[in-house]
Amino acid sequence: MEEIKTTSYRTLESEAEGEITEKKSRFICNLYHIESEEEIKQIVDSLKKKHYQARHVCHAAILGDAGDILKYSDDGEPSGTAGRPMLDILKGQELTYTLACVTRYFGGVLLGTGGLVRAYSQALISALENARIVSKRICNKISFSIDYQSLGKLKFVMGDYEAGVIEENYGSEVEMRLSVPDERLDAFIKYLNDLTGGNIEVENEGRVMISEIK
Repeated sequence: MEEIKTTSYRTLESEAEGEITEKKSRFICNLYHIESEEEIKQIVDSLKKKHYQARHVCHAAILGDAGDILKYSDDGEPSGTAGRPMLDILKGQELTYTLACVTRYFGGVLLGTGGLVRAYSQALISALENARIVSKRICNKISFSIDYQSLGKLKFVMGDYEAGVIEENYGSEVEMRLSVPDERLDAFIKYLNDLTGGNIEVENEGRVMISEIK
């Protein structure tokens, strides 16, 4: 199978919550940023202990840089009325590393399959309205030293290569650590070599995630 590659993804910056009431049933949605499948069970179990009088704690989760790991549960609700609709909303928002849990306190009135889909969906939407979403861009972390004469020219064009400063140390030369997107890396390294007449050593230290608020 061909590896799915991505250079950026959207996720939650922090937890968020929303709540709706539908025919006396309370639907409380909690959103979480997660990094592993193990966290799903831990959080769901914690919510079930906290809301021990609730009838259901349904969830949907997406993981992976490409959003290719999908998990969901109806937790006793009719099949397809809770977890899957919630998952579809998360996918529609292009979110990953995200867990949505909706806790239902039954109000004594049956909602039917259509009513349940609507209620679980609206609870999630209400939480998303309170959520802070960030775009995580996968970049290369590179480091090098550069002389002061070349530094000013470099600073002037860094934006053209979408290069961001991670760290700068000033001494006899300037030691720099920058983030550079994959698609700009080769051109940026060529620019550095042209700028310094090839008198530069660029080390690629691996991957780094850059956050941008959306």
